This record gives sequence, structure tokens and C-alpha cells, in this order.
Amino acid sequence: MERITHLALVLLCAAGVAAFAVAADKDKPNPQPTGAGRVRAGEYVEVDEKGVPNALLGVLVREVTPNIVEVRGANGWVTYASYDEAQKEYRGFFEWQQFGPLRSPGGKWADLYQVRLVQQEDGQLHMTGKSKDNDFVIRAAPKP
Repeated sequence: MERITHLALVLLCAAGVAAFAVAADKDKPNPQPTGAGRVRAGEYVEVDEKGVPNALLGVLVREVTPNIVEVRGANGWVTYASYDEAQKEYRGFFEWQQFGPLRSPGGKWADLYQVRLVQQEDGQLHMTGKSKDNDFVIRAAPKP
């Protein structure tokens, strides 16, 4: 029950920041990729800007509900995001896990990132995130 309550709180916060984040993206000179629709559950592998995969960096997408996904990286991060039908994208939060052998780079496990996640036309995932002091881009292709 506590996990469900925590997830509900995270999603409520995500909805509150979504309007601000969408407005901020429109003002950028190089807008981020447009969403092609819902993210497909399954296994993916991170790729670099040129599309070269890194087999050690697997990404698992799990559908929690029809509108909420959980995305986990093999190197210890987790994202919960909800779908925005109008924008054809997901918005939510990303954080490094505090426990276990896999921790965030530089010990920044407490950084909470606001994220935008889209499934592109070619099937790749594109996720961007911003925290108070950092930002990131993760690209992932469906696992062959």
C-alpha cells in the first residue's frame, strides 16, 4: 500500500510540472524529438548519438498501468512516467537507486530528475532529464 501511495504522489507531482516543461520545450531553438505514441514494453539497449549500441547498458520498460510505465536501466536508475495523449509523450521522474552495488555517477543518488520520454518513429526511446544541477539524454533501441 505504501508503494502505491508513493507512486500516486510521484505521478501527481509529474502532472504539476508537465505544463511547465512542455512550455519550456517550445522555446528551445532545437526542439526534442516528437513522440510517436505509447512506449512499447520490453527490452532495449542504450545507444550513442550515432546509434551504436552498448550491450552492457540494458533498459527494461514495463507497463504498470495503461498510462504509466516503469523504465529501469541496468546501471541502477529507475523512471516512472505517465502518458500525455495530446503530446504523444511521457513525463515523469528519474532517480538513481541508493542501494546495491550500482549507484549513480559521483554518488548523486539523491538527484531527482524531471524527465520527458518519447518513442520515436523508428522504435527508439529518447529520454531527457533535468535536475537542479544536472541534465542527461538517454537513447535506447529495441533489443535485437
